[in-house]
Amino acid sequence: MAGILQQETYTPPMIKPNFFIVGAPKCGTTAMDHYLKQHPDIFMAQKSLDFFGADLPLKMKRTEAEYLSNFIDAYKKKIVGDASVFYLYSRTAAYEIRALSPEAKILIMLRNPVILIHALHSQNIYEGNEDEADFEKAIQLDEERKKGDRQPKCVDFTFLPPYKDIALFSEQVKRYLDVFGKEKVHIIIYEEFAKDPETSTKEVLTFLGVDPGISIQYKVINPNKKIRFLFLHRLIKTPATWLRPIVRFLIPVKRIRHKIMSVLQEKNIAVSKRNKMNPETEKDLKTFFADDIAALSKLINRDLMSIWE
Repeated sequence: MAGILQQETYTPPMIKPNFFIVGAPKCGTTAMDHYLKQHPDIFMAQKSLDFFGADLPLKMKRTEAEYLSNFIDAYKKKIVGDASVFYLYSRTAAYEIRALSPEAKILIMLRNPVILIHALHSQNIYEGNEDEADFEKAIQLDEERKKGDRQPKCVDFTFLPPYKDIALFSEQVKRYLDVFGKEKVHIIIYEEFAKDPETSTKEVLTFLGVDPGISIQYKVINPNKKIRFLFLHRLIKTPATWLRPIVRFLIPVKRIRHKIMSVLQEKNIAVSKRNKMNPETEKDLKTFFADDIAALSKLINRDLMSIWE
């Protein structure tokens, strides 16, 4: 024996999530994530990790080790959560989640699809994933974009998922019910959640098996943001390759550059009500989604037609 004891390096236990908010986008998932984070028995990782869904056209892909590193601080928490809103739209994410976490519980949040895609269009512009400012024109591009044509220059996607496809919920919800079973899937209707977030959140806490009596502060989260100058917003989000060295030369200190960009972005954004949809467009979209809403209503035993009229 050499007489020298090697100090063992402590490796924290690998923690896997056992709870997933899988979507849909613009259905109150950010607010729910915020409320659940206030519970002492719940750990919610950074929102939108987007690890699952091999079929999703996302630019950033994490390794499993990188993904699980987000849950290191969840030690001793009963519920360990991942909120990523495109898992519902993905055709493969449910199976991938089950492979990693077979006993996982699933939260699905749904909204009137006509209102949802209108809100999602605003969000896509804000995040730099859409360059068509007119909602009606943007949804008309769905079919062309499916073929790879007229794609916007996206920050997050290699190509933008079609608006209307994202909100065809019946098949998406059925997939999770089939994969995990009804007892492990909880569904919230956004319109009910928006009216009474406390009741909806307590239902989720009961579903998760944690104390629903914990005090939680409820406030408006993720309001609609309106871009004042779209060109400036996209320039900040996706600066041209030729522009970057010029900016670095003029403002050599990285911290100052980021501060200036942050201020410009903040000044270019206003929180305001979304512009009203064209009545004819709204009528056409209601017709488009009618059969799917009927199928979803039957699937989850809710009269969604009356809620989403």
